[in-house]
Amino acid sequence: MTRIYTRSGDAGKTGLANATRIAKSDALCDAIGDIDETNAFIGVVRSLNSTMGNNSAIDEQLSIIQHKLFDLGAQVAQYKGNLIKKEDIVQLEQWIDEMQENLSPLKQFILPAGNPAGSQCHLARTTCRRAERKTWKAAKEYEIEPEATQYLNRLSDYLFVLARTLNDQDEVFWQVGG
Repeated sequence: MTRIYTRSGDAGKTGLANATRIAKSDALCDAIGDIDETNAFIGVVRSLNSTMGNNSAIDEQLSIIQHKLFDLGAQVAQYKGNLIKKEDIVQLEQWIDEMQENLSPLKQFILPAGNPAGSQCHLARTTCRRAERKTWKAAKEYEIEPEATQYLNRLSDYLFVLARTLNDQDEVFWQVGG
């Protein structure tokens, strides 16, 4: 790519992986944008993780997830081929289970807070949930494989457990009527 700008989107349309063009206001563009935003927030979590002592296992997991989110974005953008596989979802579940072994069971709700990495992870989680909702909405009009929404659902669970892990159980609990 020699130039970053193409001018092809100046009229409010964008191209999909299957070469069709759709309005930038389309639900599919919302889903793709939220997937991209989730990926960017995960990049911030990685950066903060490195300033907190660089847990290399977490960085490696997040690197894999960022690549998978690019695959997922392509898949939602109508790239033909199921780039997200059941094994990818199982991998997230394994990482969740491994992290949870070191966490105390939750007995009440926690607020999305904590240290910078944990708080940012909560933000990535909420954006991931929004990406899942938008992908479900887009799936009413477009062909989107079920693994795409399943991956986003599990990823939000992963990000919740990762936030707890990064916060090192220094959590802020919800006080009813607070």
